Amino acid sequence: MSLTVSASGASGSFGKNIQVSPTSTSAGGVGTYIGSATGTNGSSSIWNCNYNFSAASGMDFATQSGSLSVTNTSGSDLSFALSLTLPTFATQPMTGLFNGSVSVGLITSSSTGGVGSLSPVAGTPMWVATTGGTQVGTLFSNWTTVARTTPGVSFVGSQSFGGSQPSVPSGTFGSNIAITFNFILSSGATASFSTALAGVGNPVPAPGALAVLAVAGIGSRRRRR
Repeated sequence: MSLTVSASGASGSFGKNIQVSPTSTSAGGVGTYIGSATGTNGSSSIWNCNYNFSAASGMDFATQSGSLSVTNTSGSDLSFALSLTLPTFATQPMTGLFNGSVSVGLITSSSTGGVGSLSPVAGTPMWVATTGGTQVGTLFSNWTTVARTTPGVSFVGSQSFGGSQPSVPSGTFGSNIAITFNFILSSGATASFSTALAGVGNPVPAPGALAVLAVAGIGSRRRRR
């Protein structure tokens, strides 16, 4: 799994891509990913990210779920685009079914006097799910800034799509599944996310197979007559 963090603000833009290895893997092939990552501008800390995820994938399925938090350790507001990408082992063209969810919180600390905010990036959903670069779902497409003036936690909200099992259709099940978070976070504040994304793939019949199925269908209709 890979973690990509792009942060931009008054001091410029900073990006980092990290290949995350599982800390353990179950007998069933489910990997556990626990750790942290820090971004700097070469001389000082810009952000810190903590994550705790479970993930598994195969030729026709992929799932990732868990939690992560991002703290703005710079001295000004930062606009974030943060992605968690899980490869699949799809080897042929497939259609897909997907579901996903996210719960969001804003945490402020006494170091800032409890003052902090979490805001949308104009024109961009907070949560975007893709497979092989193709969008399959969005959550928090329209939301407003959440702010605090005392240390503590504010629950921003919870949204989901696709139900308890993957059910939202997509024209593709690609080489990976990814969740991207887009938000603006004030200095010293923390954005916390609990999230999940799952997909299953169904092989697309080759053109020759489609022709055979069409002929079989015609024959079946003739026999019924």
